[in-house]
Amino acid sequence: MTLKEIFLTYIHYLIHPFKTHEMLMYPSRFEDKLARLSSYESLSISWVFVVMNGFLRICVLNLVLIMFASLLRSAEAEMGALINIGDIPSLYLIVLSSLLDVIFFPLFGIFIIQFWEVLIRMVGALLQTPGNVAEKADDIISVYFSANILQIVPILGAPLKGFAGMILMYAGLRKQINASPTLSICVILAPMLFALIFLSIIMLLFLISL
Repeated sequence: MTLKEIFLTYIHYLIHPFKTHEMLMYPSRFEDKLARLSSYESLSISWVFVVMNGFLRICVLNLVLIMFASLLRSAEAEMGALINIGDIPSLYLIVLSSLLDVIFFPLFGIFIIQFWEVLIRMVGALLQTPGNVAEKADDIISVYFSANILQIVPILGAPLKGFAGMILMYAGLRKQINASPTLSICVILAPMLFALIFLSIIMLLFLISL
């Protein structure tokens, strides 16, 4: 596949999630064929958008610093003495967080794949979904990762990506696994529930150790 085909496939995954799963499940019903990407291939492509997001964040930060320095130079000497860029730790935290997002995204992505694969296969077995549930889970996760395209949107990229990811996961569960709307929402909220339980256990252990 060319880069153009990959990009168009990702756009289709994001814009038409329900139709995408129908095309992946029943390719013979459609004249236009849609490429099937594995979850790990989708993760690799998603990394490109995460790198772009990190680069844009650093560029925006650099632009802000230049504008801030220009304002300081045009201000009075007393004002310049009161404000020191080196005393603003949040600027360095933005750069560090951007670099960490880029570096650790593949490892975190692998964990996400393993987590969703186990959870989706469990739901598929519970519902006795016909067909290859492992392949269905892989398709769902692959389409889910296409939400990372929205990472390149300035400022609103992260919340848009999270919201789009939930819609893409919902579409996959409904189409591929035949899950009910209520069950699909419960599955989507499962990571938040697990995170809450994990934090509760940590807090409980911390209180016990006091």
